Amino acid sequence: MKIEIDDSLVPKIGVDKEEALELLAIAFYKYKGIHGSLAGKLIGKTELEFHSLVAEKGETINYDMDDLIKDLKNYNL
Repeated sequence: MKIEIDDSLVPKIGVDKEEALELLAIAFYKYKGIHGSLAGKLIGKTELEFHSLVAEKGETINYDMDDLIKDLKNYNL
């Protein structure tokens, strides 16, 4: 899939190509529920880097009780 933004729109929306892709990945993460690792892959970042980006943008991280239980099992707590 290729998504293109017309160059004439770039000044109007106020973002460069990299930020546009980051915002798109955050939107998929927040509104379509994709995992942080997949959202990171969309923009060439690790899951940790992606979550840092989400926090930097002032968004919340999707983390629920199921995630906590999985993490506890993975860390044998």
